[in-house]
Amino acid sequence: MGLEILEEKFQKYIKKHPENIGSLKAIAEQASKVQKKMRDLLDGITCDVCSTCKASCCQCMPVEGWFTEGDFFLFRMFYDVPFDLKVPHGIETGCAFLGPKGCVLPADIRPFPCVKVNCKAINKELDANGSIEKYKRLCDELGRLQQRLWLLIRS
Repeated sequence: MGLEILEEKFQKYIKKHPENIGSLKAIAEQASKVQKKMRDLLDGITCDVCSTCKASCCQCMPVEGWFTEGDFFLFRMFYDVPFDLKVPHGIETGCAFLGPKGCVLPADIRPFPCVKVNCKAINKELDANGSIEKYKRLCDELGRLQQRLWLLIRS
């Protein structure tokens, strides 16, 4: 879904449900904390693993990031619409936020599909360094936050 459409949905939602802004902000803050912990685990391995992957997730998704409506709402609790972060990288099937050194979106509140990596190579590395269980717990925690988010924005 394009950023313009997501921004329209966000503006309509906060206009219709101003009483939910505090709850959105609280979920965004919790998601940000979880994502920071996930990045701590992933940053040391994704550069090597993803750069050698033949079907890198970020290069095989011709969208403006993997933002769902909910992900975008949480992102907007901290940041403006990320139009200016788009990267003209020339990779036809690549994510618009894929820069030369990886994702250019703020590491603290990326779309959930981007941080809930389900990749054999990444999981193998996480297992090898003893952090796979911690990563799975963080994914579960992010999943619970996502459920709360969907209940809130679907009301």
